[in-house]
Amino acid sequence: MKMKTFKISMIAIFCAFASLTILCAQQPLTQNPSTHSVQSRQMAVQRKSQRPSGATIREWLLQGGASAAPSVNASALPGGSVPCNAPTGTRFNLEPRVNATNQSAASADFLLNGVGIDNDLVVQTASDSRGLSQSNSGYYVHRSTTPDCSVQFEGGLPPFQFQGDTFIGTNAQGGGPLVVADSARNAFFAADGRTGNNSAGIGLFRAAAVDLLNPKRCPNGTHTVAQATSCWMQTPPAFLDSLPVFDEAGEPFLAVDERATGSGAGAGDVYVLYGNGPTPISIVACTNSLNCGAAALIPVPANTNSLPYGGVDVHVTPTGLITVSFGLLPRDGRQKGETLFFTTCTPAGAPNPPTCAQPTVVAKVANEILTSQGAPLQNLNGFHLEITAPRHATRPGPGNDFTTFLVYDDCVAPLTSVFTTPACAGGEVNLTISSDSGKTWSKPISVDTKVGHHFFGNVATDGSTGTVSIVYLSTEGDPNFHQSRVMLNQIAPGSTKLGPQQRITSVHDATDIFAGAENFDFLNDLGIGVVSRGTGSAGHSRLYTSFNSSLDKGLYEKEPLPDLNNDINLQTF
Repeated sequence: MKMKTFKISMIAIFCAFASLTILCAQQPLTQNPSTHSVQSRQMAVQRKSQRPSGATIREWLLQGGASAAPSVNASALPGGSVPCNAPTGTRFNLEPRVNATNQSAASADFLLNGVGIDNDLVVQTASDSRGLSQSNSGYYVHRSTTPDCSVQFEGGLPPFQFQGDTFIGTNAQGGGPLVVADSARNAFFAADGRTGNNSAGIGLFRAAAVDLLNPKRCPNGTHTVAQATSCWMQTPPAFLDSLPVFDEAGEPFLAVDERATGSGAGAGDVYVLYGNGPTPISIVACTNSLNCGAAALIPVPANTNSLPYGGVDVHVTPTGLITVSFGLLPRDGRQKGETLFFTTCTPAGAPNPPTCAQPTVVAKVANEILTSQGAPLQNLNGFHLEITAPRHATRPGPGNDFTTFLVYDDCVAPLTSVFTTPACAGGEVNLTISSDSGKTWSKPISVDTKVGHHFFGNVATDGSTGTVSIVYLSTEGDPNFHQSRVMLNQIAPGSTKLGPQQRITSVHDATDIFAGAENFDFLNDLGIGVVSRGTGSAGHSRLYTSFNSSLDKGLYEKEPLPDLNNDINLQTF
C-alpha cells in the first residue's frame, strides 16, 4: 500500500509542479487532435465550477435546449441486437452522433422479466444536456421483445403545474434524476430537482409498467413534451419542498417499499429524502399514488453540520424498515474530517412521516474528498466531480438482525502541503460491515488494493439470493492513473468475505474529457448506479450497472471525438 500511494503521489506532484496536470492526466483524444478537440478539453476544465442557477437553466430549456436535432425513431435504427455486456459499455440513449451533448449521473432500475422471459423492462435516468421535453431530467426505456439493451424511447421528465407556476427539471444542485422500480405493483418512480418562476423544489413521478409498454401512451423515439406527459403523468406528479428559487431544493434520494399491498404499515410507500439545500436532512413519505405528507427531519448530532455532505442513501428492508446513510462535516469549519452515519426509520403509513432513530457512527474519514468554494476538488489524476459519500445495501440476518454493507470513497494520498487547497493524489473505495442492524461496524477495508485510483463506489443486494455486488471505477492498468474501467467485487450469500475482482468493462475510458463539455458541462456529475434482482435460481440473478462513458464518439465538424453518454451493463449470475 505504501508503494502504491508513493507511486501515485510522485506522478501527481510531477504533473502539478510542471503545470501540466491536464496533459499528464489524460491520453490524447486522437493521435492528431484538432484545434477543436484541444479547445474542448480546455473549456471542460476551465468551466467545471461555473454551475448556473436553476432559473438560468430553466430559461435555457424553455428556449429549446441544446439540441436542434430531429427525433430518432427506434424503428429507423440499424437492425440487430444491442449487447448488454460490451467491453466498452452500452450506450443507452437515442441521441444522434452529430454535435452530441453530454449525459451524466445515470441510474437505472428494472422489472425482472417485465417484457418476457429473461427480458427485463429497464428504465434509466440521467442528466441530459439536450433539454429533452424542456427538461434536463432524461429517461431512457428498453421494452423491446428482443432481450438486449436497446432503447425504444427516451425523453425528459415533463413540466407540470403547481399552484399556478410551471416547474421543469433542472437538477441545478448537482446529481441527476433517480428512478426506482416497484416490482409488487409493476411501476416505476422517478424524482428530480424542479425550478419554476418563483420557487424550486422536487418533482416525484410515477409510471405504470402497462403504460411504459404501451406504444400509444409511450411511443417509440425521442419524446416531445406531449408524449412525455402522456408517458409519465397518468398519475399526477407530486411537488415537494417548495423553496424560493434562489435557494433551490436539495438533490432528491428515492426508495420504495416493495412489500405486497396490505402486508404492513408502509407497504407500497415511496420515500423521498433530500438535504443538499438550505434545510437539514428531510424525509417525506408518499403513498403509491403520490399522496405525500409533511417532511420529517432526521436527527443529527449537535456538533455536526446538519447538511449532508455528498448526499444521502436510502433503502427499504424486506420488513419495511427504512435505512439511511449520510456524511456530515464538523460544525466548526476549521476542523477537519467527515463522519459517516447510519440510521433507521420506522414507517407510519404514508402520508404520515416515519419516525427516525438517532444515527450511529459508521466511520470517521480523516481525509475526505472535499469541495472548495462550491466547486469539487478533483483528484490530481482526473477531473471528475468526486466527493466522499456513503452508499449501502442490506440483507436479512443473522437472526432477527440485518447485515449492512457500506462503501465510501476515501483519500489515501492527500497533498495538502503542495497546494493552497487540499487535493487527492490517490483514492480508495472502502467497505465496512455491520451484522447487528447498524449498531456496530467493522474496521474499513479497501475493496481494491491494486495500484491505481479507485472511486465512485456503490453497492447492491440481490434480495432473492443475498449476493452483494460492489461496483466502482479503477484506473489500475493505466500508467497515468487517469483512464478508468468499471470493476465488480461480489460477496457470496451468507458470507461477509469480499470476493475476487471482476471487470465489467475491459477498455480504459477517460470520462472527464469529452467534446460535449462545450454544451452545459456543469451537468458532469459522475457516479455509478447499481441494482440487482433475481428469481433465487442460479443464472437468473441480474445486475444492472449505470455509468458514464466517452468511448462512443460524437461527430463535431465531421471529426469523431469522445462524447459523454449514459451507459448500461448487465451481468447475470
